[in-house]
Amino acid sequence: MNKLTLGATIAALGLSFHMNAEEVSSPLAMSIISGMEAYEDSPGSSLSKGAGISLIWDDLRYDQTYKLNKNYFRARGTYYYEKDSEKYDEDRYRDSMDFKLHYQRPFMSINNDDDYTLSVIGHYAGHYNSQQLEEFEQLAVGGLALNRRFGDTHHYDLGVTLGLAFSEEEKDDDWPRESQGISEEELNRRGFGYYFELNNSYTFSHTGVQISLNYSRYDGLWKYEDNKSYTFNKVNFGVVIPLANKNNLLHFATEYIHRDSEQDLIGFDDILYRVHAEYVHYF
Repeated sequence: MNKLTLGATIAALGLSFHMNAEEVSSPLAMSIISGMEAYEDSPGSSLSKGAGISLIWDDLRYDQTYKLNKNYFRARGTYYYEKDSEKYDEDRYRDSMDFKLHYQRPFMSINNDDDYTLSVIGHYAGHYNSQQLEEFEQLAVGGLALNRRFGDTHHYDLGVTLGLAFSEEEKDDDWPRESQGISEEELNRRGFGYYFELNNSYTFSHTGVQISLNYSRYDGLWKYEDNKSYTFNKVNFGVVIPLANKNNLLHFATEYIHRDSEQDLIGFDDILYRVHAEYVHYF
């Protein structure tokens, strides 16, 4: 009888330790990603396939929501290697990198509802050789975000961000230089504008599966030299699936990117499509 009691005690302690271990959420993660991208008007010449690895720091797991007076940092650095790169660009390298950093601090709730928060945000995204015609692109945003969670069992999360932004992009494309005589300096854009972002996600609590649809827009309106301008629209649809537990996730995503400037520099609509699958492991 004593042996049974001892065994049950050990089992209970082991189960308690296991549950507590699962409750500890590390913000550090790594991921392996595989994907492809192509321009709408030139899929044959611009189709690119590759794989990459990311190092991630995330204070807010994908299914959680913001709490008042806490600092949230989300950082991600990615190295990507392309099996196939753009065919008609001699300067196009197979290696590419990008870095994203997001800071958010909710400082007040609305109507005394902790699921309805207003935050100050800072956001930076920089890409090097990672978006086909873009040799380099960066965007820095400062502003406010409103977040609202609906539902007690399954969760619908809505987020709206408004901010002022600085954008810089450097084109890397042979066609405008060779056929139109446009210099590299004329191809590039640098200036300030407004930033808007709308985030929608729905999480099924029993399975942890989440679907999301996000939209962002930048309007470059001032401090652009020679009456230049730059605007982009991005739409992202994604699915997150936990594998065994929420420390191992599978992501599927598609992205639509439409860029626009005051003149047609590349001879066709600057519309890029992306699709990727990613495995994420939290330590």
